[in-house]
Amino acid sequence: MSEMNRRKFLTVASQVVGVAVFSRGIFKGLFSAAQAAEPAKPLAELKMLDPKDTLASAVKYVEDYKKAPTSKGNHCVSCQFYAKKEVKAGKEVGTCTIFQGKLVYGNAFCNSYSKKA
Repeated sequence: MSEMNRRKFLTVASQVVGVAVFSRGIFKGLFSAAQAAEPAKPLAELKMLDPKDTLASAVKYVEDYKKAPTSKGNHCVSCQFYAKKEVKAGKEVGTCTIFQGKLVYGNAFCNSYSKKA
């Protein structure tokens, strides 16, 4: 076997990194195209997010921002991930890109909050 010097090592390493970056871009494009082709569910089929859901628990989702000490008055209505959809039982609900396929309350809060631009 031949001995690997620094130049050969750097050449091989850069090729491996290039392949990894290139293939990641290809797979990302394929998966995003597959998601775009999938039709969105009608609003009536979407269920409310359960605060005990694994992802909801991970981001400390609460249905009332006033009960979250870290909210500092921020709530889903003013978050960039939230989109208002309708009013249910007198409360505004909408979709959130973090909790895909679920509805969240407009007055809810989670630690992924990001103020709308």
